[in-house]
Amino acid sequence: MPDKRYKLVFYGQLGYGFELEEVKTNLQKLCRFDRPRVEQLFSGRAMTLKSGLTEAEAKRYKAALDRTGAIVHIEPMPTHVQVAPQSKPEPASGFECPKCGFPQEAALTCMQCGIVFEKYRRLQARQEEQPAIAASGPGPDEEGGGYFTRHREQAFLLKAFAMIVAILFVRQFLSGGLLFFAFLLFPVLFLTYIRLHAATSGENPSDVLAQHITFMPVMYTEGERKKEGTTWVTYGLIAVNILIFYGIEIRMDPQVLADNYFFLPHAPNAWNVPVSSFTTMFLHAGGGHLWGNMIFLWTVGTVVERRIGAGKFLALYLVTGLAASFFGVVAHRIFFDATLHALGASGAIAGVMGIFAVRCYFKSMVFPLPILGIFSLILPISLKVRLNSLVIIGLFFLGDLSGGFSQVANGVTGGVGHWIHVGGMLAGVALAMLLRLGDQAVEERHMDVGARAVSGGGANLEEGEESLRIALRRNPNNLEAMLMLARILSKFGPSEEGGELYRRAIAMLVRSRPQEAKIAFCQYHEIYLQGIDAEVQYRLAGLFHQDGDLEMASRCLEPLLKDGQLPAAQREKVLFQYARILDGLGLAEAAADYYRMFVESFPDSVHFPKARARLA
Repeated sequence: MPDKRYKLVFYGQLGYGFELEEVKTNLQKLCRFDRPRVEQLFSGRAMTLKSGLTEAEAKRYKAALDRTGAIVHIEPMPTHVQVAPQSKPEPASGFECPKCGFPQEAALTCMQCGIVFEKYRRLQARQEEQPAIAASGPGPDEEGGGYFTRHREQAFLLKAFAMIVAILFVRQFLSGGLLFFAFLLFPVLFLTYIRLHAATSGENPSDVLAQHITFMPVMYTEGERKKEGTTWVTYGLIAVNILIFYGIEIRMDPQVLADNYFFLPHAPNAWNVPVSSFTTMFLHAGGGHLWGNMIFLWTVGTVVERRIGAGKFLALYLVTGLAASFFGVVAHRIFFDATLHALGASGAIAGVMGIFAVRCYFKSMVFPLPILGIFSLILPISLKVRLNSLVIIGLFFLGDLSGGFSQVANGVTGGVGHWIHVGGMLAGVALAMLLRLGDQAVEERHMDVGARAVSGGGANLEEGEESLRIALRRNPNNLEAMLMLARILSKFGPSEEGGELYRRAIAMLVRSRPQEAKIAFCQYHEIYLQGIDAEVQYRLAGLFHQDGDLEMASRCLEPLLKDGQLPAAQREKVLFQYARILDGLGLAEAAADYYRMFVESFPDSVHFPKARARLA
């Protein structure tokens, strides 16, 4: 029996968070398509991108294409079997369309309603063989199930805290010589895992290795996209800190800095105390201190700024920086009975980390772990260790808390400002909760789960459906959630709810994002083989006509002409437009019939002279 082969099929679906033009540009770069070829991919029809692939090859190509924002589907190719030749059957007579019942000779499409017979039969077979996905279970606030079934966010948080405890336990267990031995042995264990994984999955070992390593030497947030906007405030703060350190601070008298610009100043007076509460956030004790802080600011600041906006981000950065400094001064006075003199941006950055913990609690962060042992100093290759951001920020908070109490126990007043970090992070968490940023985070988390379910990126369909329902309960006008839930509910054939969601989403998209409306309508029409609201469908016909897709434009208009309830003013526009499209398709006789119908029905129309001219 021949090996099973697969093909990659693209239906025009976009990944969550991607814009149409962004995906087109990404595909053009990755696949080296010319622009007409890229535009053809978004015609709304199923397009096979690659065929004859093994399962491992198909998964590898899909992973690369998913990163462009184009959702492709892996579908099995039919296995061809040699059979004895048979005589070709005669065309059936007395054939009726399975949808509208119109009698006609056997053909590919219906003369009356225009459906493609093979597609219609395939949809019906899918619906019979695989039942539609069951409606989601009780929501987070509904009765039924255990406590964590009804309180999914609490379950998510509990898992994060359990991970923190597990990491602290392992860290304690592997302390000292055992940790050093594990560090030396790790490269061998890792490469052994790569070989075993490649052997069991059938993938190339180098491809498996590429999925698990990174050349980025610092921690970063996974899944962030450039299209979400340039974070000018974060980059501006980094630039200002660098310019102040290398352009001003290292040239100034250290005593002048300590007397006036540390917080608190060594020589406090009426002007330098309030000024130093801000200047301390832009001063650093050395190059290592500066660059360590800037890396952390880049890691968390860019993610937070994209979600809360530049103005709010800058305000919260400064406010949490002030709160961190004052918290440090108070803690220093209580624990050491001494005056604090500190500098650095780490208090404000800790505040941003606190905001991150509330607004982006669901995000995964990649923590680079060197896999070549001491040789990583020469070749910076690291293992991608993916951890929930709450785990990483929680570990930093506990580390600062532990360091602060250690300073108190040992009477150490210098070094790292652990209490400043603790104050900044607590201030960030408090402000984020006060501004209800967590509500936005919950919605985004469920959108991410739904997107992974639609694209086959790890979440199952039932989980994705449930998350999208939660997102829609929180925001009934969430277009992305509507479309993704419609796709899930329509995956195995038409469903009443799936069709309604498609129609609602298309009606909203046609006004704001017309290109996406076209793609969504093509998906909807492929499955449901029926129209939507007359006004929306007429506008879609115009969009298809503008882009030169006359076939889809005609499919949009034809059902409207059969609608007996269509108002006369709208019927006038539809009839004239449909005649023009038939003319453009080269169907002169059919176009003439509709022009004649238009002339007879609307003699007072402004388009009457044009229709008469075409008939002449």
